[in-house]
Amino acid sequence: MFSCDTMLVSSACSRYGKNILAKNSDRPSGEPQPLCFYEGREYPDGATVKTTHITIPQVRKTYSVVGSRPYWIWGFEMGYNEKGLVIGNEAEGSRMDPETEDGILGMDLLRLALERSATAKEAIEVITSLLKKYGQKANASALTQRTYENTFLIVDKDECWILETAGREWAAKQVKTMQGISNCYSIGTDADMLSENAERIAREKRWLSPCEPFDFAKAYSGRIIRQPLGVQRFRRLNKLLSQKEMHDFESLSDILRDHFEGELIEPRFGATAGTFLSICMHMREWGESETSASLLARYDETIGIIARYAPVQPCLSAYIPVYMVGKLPKKMQTADRAFSESSLWWQVKLLSLLVTVNEEKFASEIREKLKQLETQFADKAEKAEKQATELILSGKREEANELLYSVTDECTEILYDFAKAEIARLSGIIKEMGGLYGRQKEAIEEYFEYADIDL
Repeated sequence: MFSCDTMLVSSACSRYGKNILAKNSDRPSGEPQPLCFYEGREYPDGATVKTTHITIPQVRKTYSVVGSRPYWIWGFEMGYNEKGLVIGNEAEGSRMDPETEDGILGMDLLRLALERSATAKEAIEVITSLLKKYGQKANASALTQRTYENTFLIVDKDECWILETAGREWAAKQVKTMQGISNCYSIGTDADMLSENAERIAREKRWLSPCEPFDFAKAYSGRIIRQPLGVQRFRRLNKLLSQKEMHDFESLSDILRDHFEGELIEPRFGATAGTFLSICMHMREWGESETSASLLARYDETIGIIARYAPVQPCLSAYIPVYMVGKLPKKMQTADRAFSESSLWWQVKLLSLLVTVNEEKFASEIREKLKQLETQFADKAEKAEKQATELILSGKREEANELLYSVTDECTEILYDFAKAEIARLSGIIKEMGGLYGRQKEAIEEYFEYADIDL
């Protein structure tokens, strides 16, 4: 079961006076998700691009992009480009008949939109045009056969949009305050744009009564379990968003770390023991979804994109400052199926797995240490961003970019070293106890076997 939680905050509700996108990317167990940079290029006539499953014509010019990419997939779960466009996606399940051909993955559509679009409306045009031509619902799992449709949250310098798709039909709505979405359709009778046949198909199939107004979510929501399960997180997101009139990275990261604390459905024995899927998702059994990466991003008129990336679950990680400066640290971009000593993602993932051996014993101490690291990162970022702004305004863009990159690189190394040290410490404690134990023992053993991890 796939799941994600994504939020838009418009400039009217942003402490920065700029639009913000925030997302937890939830993917199947054992699926690393590094953050990667790809430089824009110019292509000759007749060039093609091979996406995850199909090859399509390439455009003449692409923009540079940064994206959080499941290791075996061409596209992104979330990302941004050099023009200040930011996009995140959600898995959906509609009532439309399945496609017979593979189509394009929603993650590939997302990356294609970032590479080919400068604005949110351009991104909507790119996605819907490709959707109409190729369809979607290709296999999106490295473990098994799983397909889905997609919702996209799209943010540029000036506008915030939700684009929801069902088969090759779609609806789009502009957001002028704030909105959270999960794995359930949210655009009802309030769509600002619709595909040409969206209402006609729903009426012909009698998915709405003849007398009621057209409601995209009501008409197209599938009967599969993903849709009703997404509603609880959809409501939780928007409840937490509504508790503040203005948001920033700190308040949104708090929401992305939520486990239904204070609610009747709060987990009994730690985050891995939840009855319901939470915003910050932890694997309960091998093969289930878990949060694999988290991203917050906004646009700055001088610097460009200012973002924060946390590998794995944000509650057991720290947000690292990242920017659009033409490169990212190698450790941040490195992660494949098997465990790698040189991968930031895998070091943080192994730490999170060891914490869940005995969450009640280990988690509070690790989270407090990570909170202190994140405060350091935020202080470093604030100073660097202020200095970079001054450099750019004085015509020293390359020097500013090097400064911003140095902060990303330094924070990556700090989090990497912290994870390695804590892995060694917790491993020693677990060995003294005779090896793996606890509620997650079997799931962790399967994870270790799959990823070639030797504790």
